[in-house]
Amino acid sequence: MSEPILHVSGLTACYGKVVALKSINFNAHSNEIVGIVGPNGAGKTTLLESIAGSLRIAEGKISFQGESIENWPVLKRRRLGLMLVPQDGNIFPLMSVKKNLEVGVILSDRSDRVELIDYAYELFPVLKERKKQTANTLSGGQQKMLAVGIGIVSNAKVMLIDEPSIGLAPKLVTRLFETLRKIMEDTGKTIVLAEQNIKVLHIADRLFGLEAGTIRFDEKTDNLSKDIVKDLYMGAIS
Repeated sequence: MSEPILHVSGLTACYGKVVALKSINFNAHSNEIVGIVGPNGAGKTTLLESIAGSLRIAEGKISFQGESIENWPVLKRRRLGLMLVPQDGNIFPLMSVKKNLEVGVILSDRSDRVELIDYAYELFPVLKERKKQTANTLSGGQQKMLAVGIGIVSNAKVMLIDEPSIGLAPKLVTRLFETLRKIMEDTGKTIVLAEQNIKVLHIADRLFGLEAGTIRFDEKTDNLSKDIVKDLYMGAIS
């Protein structure tokens, strides 16, 4: 296998005196979806925020495209192509859908901007229908589509997406996950998806299991026993 586009080693992150992640090693390669799975409080969001730079790490190394970025600010990581799509707060609520996408596309090559926005509309037709609508008047599911759409039109090579299924109806979760898979296949973007919904099994190439800030497993989905994932979640797999 080729060298990973994103490599994390010995990452430890804390909130005050509470250790949230303990010596985590993590890789993501080009053209793959990596699912970070585990129960509430496992450290999934903390890992994404540490990689994106919005949380300062206590120890460890983070390499992106061969660059050591653990001391870089968020914007510098973002300009290099590493983008966090958080659970909330990744849209401009008082701007229209169209303006949100136009802001998101600024770091992409000028010659590609119209095509990228059209591609986002193709994936999420409801955004095109509502392109003049103010973002904060969209439904919760539509706002999540817009947040992912901003990632699509950006220059992101790696999209770190945090719990996109929260609050969505089951059918919409399935549709969103299928769209994320299509984005990876169409564009070659790497997607790192922190997710509690077990349906992530159906789209991820690899699963990275976290529990209480430590690694439980890091396996290709095809090689991973569903019983291990079931035990991690302490729930049934649908």
